[in-house]
Amino acid sequence: MKSVIHWLLIALRLIFGAWFVFAGLNDVLHFWQPPAPATPQSQLFMQGLAGSGYIFPVLGVVYTLSGLFLLTNRFVALALVMLAAPVVVIFGYHSVMEDHLLGPGLAVLLIYLVLAWQQRATLGALLQPAGNRASL
Repeated sequence: MKSVIHWLLIALRLIFGAWFVFAGLNDVLHFWQPPAPATPQSQLFMQGLAGSGYIFPVLGVVYTLSGLFLLTNRFVALALVMLAAPVVVIFGYHSVMEDHLLGPGLAVLLIYLVLAWQQRATLGALLQPAGNRASL
């Protein structure tokens, strides 16, 4: 049973990484047009992000790097930290603005939480107090 869970976690990490590489490259290269926002508030939100002129390229770089880290199984904890805020925004966008509580946002959040749980020892180090440091 442990072997099945091990391979399932590897598959989730690879799928998650591939999805973020795809989404990141799309934010930079614009080779696929995602579905149009369905509600007025989601349309306004997406127009605001696009209107800034820099959010989508920055997200593209963050998504691509994080996805590559996940695909190569290198710096997985760093990738998860980099993706923490975007995952919350993706979940909020789909559940609140698009009214898809059980849709893609929930899937992204659940996969993220599973991968974060797998990295809990490494991520837990971020929550440790720094201790006494010499002042600079």
